[in-house]
Amino acid sequence: MIRPFFILLLISGTACSMLEQTKTQEFQMTWQIKTEDKNQQNSLVELSFVDFPGNFIGEYSNQLADHLKQTGKEEVPATFEITRDALGNVSYNLTEVAGLKQWKASFAYGGTSGSPERSPFE
Repeated sequence: MIRPFFILLLISGTACSMLEQTKTQEFQMTWQIKTEDKNQQNSLVELSFVDFPGNFIGEYSNQLADHLKQTGKEEVPATFEITRDALGNVSYNLTEVAGLKQWKASFAYGGTSGSPERSPFE
């Protein structure tokens, strides 16, 4: 009985991962650095979606902060890898900001402010 159950579990797990859809999408974002808000000596970089007001991403990263300061631009492109599973759950990963593809971060989060009408990940 355990063997058929294990095979069924393996098949269903494989089927679920096959039903996941992953896409890459770029968004324009504004940014601000909050040096007084730190995590393990890293300043907070808060990125806000231009076309989705009220949605933001926070990254505690001095490396990302330094890179954004060097760009000298208020608005920068950010690339996300967005995955949807068979149940409609969405996860995302920030993969590039203003040309920077890797940075050290001690913590990251996403959030909303107020009652946004739409999510960038719908």
